[in-house]
Amino acid sequence: MDCSDSRAGSRGTSVSEVLCSPMYAESIIADEPVWRVPRQTSATASSASKVIATRWRAGSERTLEFGAETAADCHVVKIVLRTMNIRFSVSGRTVQDGVTTPGTVHVTEPALPVRCLFRGPYDVLHLHVPNTLIAECARDMPGHQAPILRSEAAPSKDIVMDWLGRALLEANRLDGLFGQTYADCISMAIIARLLASASGVGTSERSRGSKLAPWRLKRAIDYVEARLDEPVSLADVAASAGLTRMHFAAQFRAATGLRPHEYLLRRRIERAQEMLVATGMSLVDIALSVGFQTQSHFTSVFKRYAGQAPRAWRESRGVQTG
Repeated sequence: MDCSDSRAGSRGTSVSEVLCSPMYAESIIADEPVWRVPRQTSATASSASKVIATRWRAGSERTLEFGAETAADCHVVKIVLRTMNIRFSVSGRTVQDGVTTPGTVHVTEPALPVRCLFRGPYDVLHLHVPNTLIAECARDMPGHQAPILRSEAAPSKDIVMDWLGRALLEANRLDGLFGQTYADCISMAIIARLLASASGVGTSERSRGSKLAPWRLKRAIDYVEARLDEPVSLADVAASAGLTRMHFAAQFRAATGLRPHEYLLRRRIERAQEMLVATGMSLVDIALSVGFQTQSHFTSVFKRYAGQAPRAWRESRGVQTG
């Protein structure tokens, strides 16, 4: 279930401390009751070496702002799951302002205040990682100087982290101990990748070329957003950003980690997911509404990105249609 707008609005100006207690909610990946704060339940684990995974999401078009502070005994790893427009600051310093895309990653160190202005829908995975677990993992890594996780000057882009984050969400579909074990393993893979990147291993999906300027990126994304139900060519999107196709494609991928066509397909599937949950429209009507010419093509692409066919995905969310 999404975070409700009424709950979000009531906390829009408060600063809440992140509680990094060693527990998992009844759902392994639980929705956050407050931004960056895991839900407290009686089903707590006794070990302080576990990662808590939580999700902050809503489909509202409203602009909302939230504040939090990481606890002194953990780091918070943010993995963006959908295209969003935000202003994110750490210790009063803006580290990102504008459009952010899936696979964007940021680490917040312990005891740091953060704020985020969400301009419209959002979907973010947060991993609350105990400092003791990071130290334990770092000790096992080769090299004379153990890597540590630090907040970057700006969020980084890592398509593998996007895959791992989405894989982690599947833990809720597995029963009992298997789901918990699965979540623990994926979480450790994420931490290992972050530590490897911090140690200088070339694991991050960074482009060798220049990135698309923020204003050009916004123009391109706005162009795509307004035409998800229409045929969209690379030349047209490039023109909206004032670039040739060749220069645009390379710079767009450097900025987002995605090829333009892949980004377009992701946004169409994200829009389709919103419609599957919020409307009673038929699958063929939804397919046409998000730019697919046939239901079979829509089903094939949807399954590739969401892991399930549209009908099964809708039913797994408890949506009943006539």
